[in-house]
Amino acid sequence: MKRVDIFKLCSIIIMSLIFYFSHQTGEDSLKQSNFILQYLKNFLEIFNLDVRKLAHFTIYLILGSSYFLSFKSLDKKSAIISIILTFLYACTDEIHQGFIPGRGPTIKDVLIDTLGGSLGIVLIFLFFNSNKKTYNQIK
Repeated sequence: MKRVDIFKLCSIIIMSLIFYFSHQTGEDSLKQSNFILQYLKNFLEIFNLDVRKLAHFTIYLILGSSYFLSFKSLDKKSAIISIILTFLYACTDEIHQGFIPGRGPTIKDVLIDTLGGSLGIVLIFLFFNSNKKTYNQIK
């Protein structure tokens, strides 16, 4: 399987996972967050982080990275397209949440999601552009 195909598959799996989590009712989502929060509470309080927002940021960082890596060329155009795809999926995810009991769409989440995806894209762009040899090996 080619590298590009693997990352396309990863993108689809991650989008499916996001859809699954977004489809949970507000009550179920809160229970799941509270379960995770039990184990991370002390660590998160040190940095004043919200586990739910951190989860949004992280999964979209992975999704944006996966989008970007699915392109044959890791150039600026591919990076911009990947950021746009991340933003559009974040928008559709929030619209989806508007139909789930106890959930609702927020612009704040779209921004957090897009920032997470953008950071992943930028980090990969910088890494591979500073390490041309590594990029050529996985190409």
